[in-house]
Amino acid sequence: MSLNEKILQADLCVVGGGIAGTYAAITAARLGLKTVLIHERPVFGGNASGEIRMWICGAQQRLYKEAGLQEEFEIANYYFNPSKNHYLNDALLYYAVEREKNLTALLNCTCFAADTQPADTQPADTQNAKIQSVTAYQMTTQTLYRVQAKYFADCSGDSILAPLTGAHYMYGREAAEEYGEHTERPHAVRDRKTMGNSLLIQARDVGHKVQFTAPDFAEKVSVQKLKEKGVCLEKTSENFWYIELGGNVDTIAEAETLNRRLLALCLGVWDTIKNSGEFNADNFDLEFLGFLPAKRESRRMKGDYVLTANDILSGGNFADTVAYGGWGLDDHNPDGFDGKESNYNQVVHNVYGIPYRCLYSENIENLFFAGRNISATHLATSSARVMGTCGCIGQAVGAAAFVAKKYDLSPRAAGEHIAEIQQRLLACDCYLPRVVREVSGICKAASLSVCGEIAVNIERLRDGFDRNTERVQTGVKLKNGAAAIYEFETPQKINGVKIVFDSDFLRETVGTDDECEKYHSMRCNILKNSPVLRVPQTLVKSFIVTGETAAGEKVTLFETSRNLKRNVLLPLDNNAENTYKKIALTVRENYGKTNETNVFTFEIF
Repeated sequence: MSLNEKILQADLCVVGGGIAGTYAAITAARLGLKTVLIHERPVFGGNASGEIRMWICGAQQRLYKEAGLQEEFEIANYYFNPSKNHYLNDALLYYAVEREKNLTALLNCTCFAADTQPADTQPADTQNAKIQSVTAYQMTTQTLYRVQAKYFADCSGDSILAPLTGAHYMYGREAAEEYGEHTERPHAVRDRKTMGNSLLIQARDVGHKVQFTAPDFAEKVSVQKLKEKGVCLEKTSENFWYIELGGNVDTIAEAETLNRRLLALCLGVWDTIKNSGEFNADNFDLEFLGFLPAKRESRRMKGDYVLTANDILSGGNFADTVAYGGWGLDDHNPDGFDGKESNYNQVVHNVYGIPYRCLYSENIENLFFAGRNISATHLATSSARVMGTCGCIGQAVGAAAFVAKKYDLSPRAAGEHIAEIQQRLLACDCYLPRVVREVSGICKAASLSVCGEIAVNIERLRDGFDRNTERVQTGVKLKNGAAAIYEFETPQKINGVKIVFDSDFLRETVGTDDECEKYHSMRCNILKNSPVLRVPQTLVKSFIVTGETAAGEKVTLFETSRNLKRNVLLPLDNNAENTYKKIALTVRENYGKTNETNVFTFEIF
């Protein structure tokens, strides 16, 4: 009896369902592309999933917190998962994928083959191959899937499509001279060392004494070693990231060997914490023991541009910026837990742009990539690899694939429409440094008032800015129940409405003052006083959008009493008679139950 075999057709096939791949697939699907997402695990999220449990980090400059899909899912978590349960987080991400009508997800499915042919581009072009299909095996259904697509995106982290297609890639640390990365701790010569893999553990304070007896295979770990690491179970920032190995070997080829020792090391660390008497751990139980490693670095794809540490430190001012980062240069010692030398860290004071040219292959005509495997040096990757940044990159690939398909272009040629890609991303609530969102002409031409009165700073509702930064102050405080109204001299055809509410990027209203709890959507150790969080109190809970037709009829265009989005895009019915004299937004209530609510944007198009 042979295996089941199925062929799927798609506009975009995404390989890898971590944060980058999941966000790329959802973005593309929402823009109308028929998308297939192949993921070898039973849950989405990669390093952020309940299987691994690394929290999502991103820009360290708090005003520049990632919006877009990342903020959408964090708000949903505050509402449905206020205790930060990893399994509920997995479920919410799972159903976010499942409800996209243009997206087919293949879980428990490993991509192992690819068919290529010569590229369509002219001989002068550097691209020399094109992917026709990829093949993956789904172990739960014992089915072989062959996915044929116009475009492919490698979001697998380990860049599986590089060896399968011949895509050019990089591996290891460059010598400082290669890209002029003369930082405070430069690498003198090129080598094949990387940042290592980690297995995570989590603890729970159960309120009574819990014994632990380590299995015989647990590795002995000294008290001094753990004190050097600063172990403290009462700290909410304790996430055991330093149980790390593998930077001196091939983290892909040696993955299982590394995992065996990491597991022994995790149990040895917990044994010392529990039984040495040095860590105040009597009432803590082992809540979670990872078996799937969190990976930091392996193959990095080669694009038309290689992002460098110099770009990051200088702010990455690129004309083709499609994503951004703000994590420091955080280069882990390849010796990991065994190392005596500390990691190299250099603070990045400002967010930096990431160019589109880093997100597609230099030699495979229809290949995008997103995540920790983008075209970047080792040192630049030490910043750009964090998942908040990877999510932004994933959304950029989803939007770029849409524009490429629209004009029937390769990813490289789609760069000729970079302004359109950028505007698509801004419409999806993705921040781009130094790129301003365009406001429609019909919106600019209309009169704007609040219940017939010109409110203070009312023009901020249509200034193209959707968040406050150090340089920009925007938004208008609207009294609950008072409508903001667009009025036209003659009835106008309106295709949609864009609203951006204030979801408190500084997280001052989510129910805790703990810095670690405020800024991470998931937690590590669980304490007896771990907070139950809440939806940011600044967010609008209930609102209505209404229109007045040419005939004077007042109609409800959209209404909700449980809003869970910062960025609300409302496409209107495209009937020919769908013309309006007025469009109004009325905020009824926010989650903080205050009398006025901050709204960043209210626009029509």
